[in-house]
Amino acid sequence: MRLHILLENLPGVSGLIESLSHFEISGVTADPNLCHPGFLYLADESETVDSTRLGVRLDGREFISVAIKNGAVAILTTPGVNLPAETAESVALLLCEAPLSVLGAIASRLFGEPRPKHVAIVTGTNGKTSTVNFCRMLWSAAGIESCSIGNLGGVCSDGTTVWGRDPILSVPETVFLHKTFQELAGRGIFNIAMEATSHALFDYRLHGIEARVGAFTNLTRDHLDFHKNMEEYFDVKMKLFTEVLAPGSFAVLNADSDYYARIVERCKKRNHEIISFGWTDSAQIRLVSQKLLPGGQDLEIAIGDAKYKTSTKLFGDFQISNILCAIGIMIASGMSAETAVRLVSVLDEVEGRLNKVATTPTGGNVIVDYAHSPDAIQAALKACRTFTHGKLSIVFGANGGRDPGKRELMGEMAAQHADCVIVTDGHPRTEVAASIRKQVLSGAPGAREIGNRTSAIEYGIKALEDGDTLLIAGMGHENFQVIGDSSIPYSDKAIAQRIVKELSEK
Repeated sequence: MRLHILLENLPGVSGLIESLSHFEISGVTADPNLCHPGFLYLADESETVDSTRLGVRLDGREFISVAIKNGAVAILTTPGVNLPAETAESVALLLCEAPLSVLGAIASRLFGEPRPKHVAIVTGTNGKTSTVNFCRMLWSAAGIESCSIGNLGGVCSDGTTVWGRDPILSVPETVFLHKTFQELAGRGIFNIAMEATSHALFDYRLHGIEARVGAFTNLTRDHLDFHKNMEEYFDVKMKLFTEVLAPGSFAVLNADSDYYARIVERCKKRNHEIISFGWTDSAQIRLVSQKLLPGGQDLEIAIGDAKYKTSTKLFGDFQISNILCAIGIMIASGMSAETAVRLVSVLDEVEGRLNKVATTPTGGNVIVDYAHSPDAIQAALKACRTFTHGKLSIVFGANGGRDPGKRELMGEMAAQHADCVIVTDGHPRTEVAASIRKQVLSGAPGAREIGNRTSAIEYGIKALEDGDTLLIAGMGHENFQVIGDSSIPYSDKAIAQRIVKELSEK
């Protein structure tokens, strides 16, 4: 596509765009190493500047020479940047205060039609992965081909994947995402539910997506190693509703959140249609009653003035909240309320989210969950308590290179809601593992400390008696552990199942 057409009417882009008609663009990227002849390179600070080091914030402006050497014929960067003297006449220079904010629009134009017709984007601290996967399951049960994109990769209704799960990114790089959208639509998949992390919103990875449904699950402490404080964390999350969604879209909001009123205020300024969910009587989609059963729960859900009965095999109030959110997204995408609630019974466990992975010879349950924040640990333990008739134990550790302020809080939540707490290692990364454990233990002074994660899990499993539950928290679906600069193959589920198998064979 001609460069001047690619950039036409993009907000904030300056330069002699009308003189660029002779530049033919073959591709676009923010990674200088992915540039090829005829590429447009967007140079700014981002964690996707180097696809071999995702998650590391790099300044793409420092790699303009690399991009040009690899074939870039045009550079879109911030004001004040100059091209190398020897390339100034052969390479086009365009300027924009926030280059990455227009990358999505450029990629959308470059890949063109067909495009997905129903895109829902879910943000919040916890519940994003479960909610987008619930959306895929509900659409699929209704006979609608769909795809969920997030922490578990890009999964389609038929089980195939369009994006392998990434250990760092829950939201794909912008150009890849738009290419994937085109491929999905080409396969006849027009319904997509995807996650929106604060990192992705900060990096403008979701700008340019034609989404008409946005959802908010909750906001609790996390990622304060990246954001200055909770207020900035909140503001970045709100970009979904104030910048990504077109005015007049649907906003599916958790009415039980302390942030609800503030989000409603921002959404009204964009004329979004609000669909609220939760336990509160004022919520449009609300839980009326729940009855715990051995294999799940019976639910009564009110939507407006109508009440519907359904059932789920899932446990925990946090999963009910995720279900209500998914119902709201279904209604916003055109499904009837009656159908959405009826199909709740098909929802299955989401990988790494409160999965029962083994039962010990003594009758103890072993549960694996991704919970790695104070609020998530509390929610997971509360869910486990509903089906635990004996002692409830937890094995968990905090991660290195992440918000250290939440470590003591994680220990406090574990001590408050579990009968036995075992503190081990998460992903120490380059921090001293013993120091991380010490910070966690300050919130749970009576806990047992076992640094080796496998040994900690073995200790917890061997202590289980009939009716007891062990929650192994922090890694969930992950199949690696980061120690130093190395990523070592590791799986909580596999370790737990091996230990239980060995006990069964004795």
